[in-house]
Amino acid sequence: MRILFLLLLSPGFLLAQTKKPVDRKKSTITYSMNHLLHAWDGTSADLNGAVQLKADGSIEKVAIVSKVSAFDSKSSNRDAHLLEVVEALKFPNISFYSTSITAGKDGSLDVKGVLQFHGVNKETTFKATTKNMNGTTQVTGNFIFLLEDFKIERPSFMLKPVDNEVKVKFEVFY
Repeated sequence: MRILFLLLLSPGFLLAQTKKPVDRKKSTITYSMNHLLHAWDGTSADLNGAVQLKADGSIEKVAIVSKVSAFDSKSSNRDAHLLEVVEALKFPNISFYSTSITAGKDGSLDVKGVLQFHGVNKETTFKATTKNMNGTTQVTGNFIFLLEDFKIERPSFMLKPVDNEVKVKFEVFY
């Protein structure tokens, strides 16, 4: 009985947390890549994830995952080649989980976390923005990663490799 009483008085117990699933119908992640001859985007609308909220409604943690095969660049040949290059059969997912989120008063977020891709875990930081709309929250942001950081050999076209830099933008609703 004393243990239950102490548990009820502990500060961690008083701080209620809520987990909300990512809205799979609205949320997207898009990558952008460049080659000397052209640029393209690939988008995944097949996201799984959850957002953990603090008692005050601010974001405490987030975890998002997408299958690499879910990204569509509007070119089946390019998408098939991408799946080969990133070894999608061996490493089928790309994911992110936060380690720290600091909210600003203006809806801005400073996010730190780990991007998991191609069997590599890489710490990353970026800024995001939250916006509340009729009971739904939208989080948008972008960041850049390098293919070499994830041990991915840059594919070539016409003897020229694609740029090392991959730009990522996201729009997540919960």
